[in-house]
Amino acid sequence: MDFFATKAQEGKLNSTSVVLEGTSAACGGARINVDLSRLKDTKQAYSLFPGQIVAIEGMNPTGRKIVAQRICEGATYAPNRSSVGELRTFHHDRQEGSALKVLTASGPFTTSDSMSYLPFEDLMHVILEQKPDVVILTGPFVDMRQDAVKSGQTTIEVEGDEGRAVERVVPFEAFFANKISAVIEATFSMDESLATQFVLVPSLDDATAKWV
Repeated sequence: MDFFATKAQEGKLNSTSVVLEGTSAACGGARINVDLSRLKDTKQAYSLFPGQIVAIEGMNPTGRKIVAQRICEGATYAPNRSSVGELRTFHHDRQEGSALKVLTASGPFTTSDSMSYLPFEDLMHVILEQKPDVVILTGPFVDMRQDAVKSGQTTIEVEGDEGRAVERVVPFEAFFANKISAVIEATFSMDESLATQFVLVPSLDDATAKWV
């Protein structure tokens, strides 16, 4: 069974704030507290971060807390490797000798008092001007700290009766599709020569996606 190490809603990750979150398929994402104090006796070295996939051996006498006796961290993947010849061929054949241009940006892509996503639209204009090869966007895209998201009042403008625009409350996924996906698609329609690849990485504070 896969579990994710995560933290309490407030404060930094520490030995008293670690919880395990199960997968949706196994237990519906249920969480349980973890006591790491016994690991000092075994002198096991460990490091945890929110979202890490781990296996824990221990006792759960009360059903409310696991007393950890051993932490098994996942084995890392081998790094991707390319030969000098492969890189040279890619550089000349695919990039035509030009340098690779990468642009990165981190969310939230709204202001603290608005859900209009004007900063995100401004970013798309920068992408149209600079035409990077790759754009890496890290969340949150639909920030759970926003008041509208906390209350479930994420709205988009739709066509109502007599063709008039009205605001309608929609699920977080539909809100993401309207404010993020649709804007990226519209950016490509503005310039058919744009060949930028977008990589979207969700955050701990995203309401629409599992974080990694």
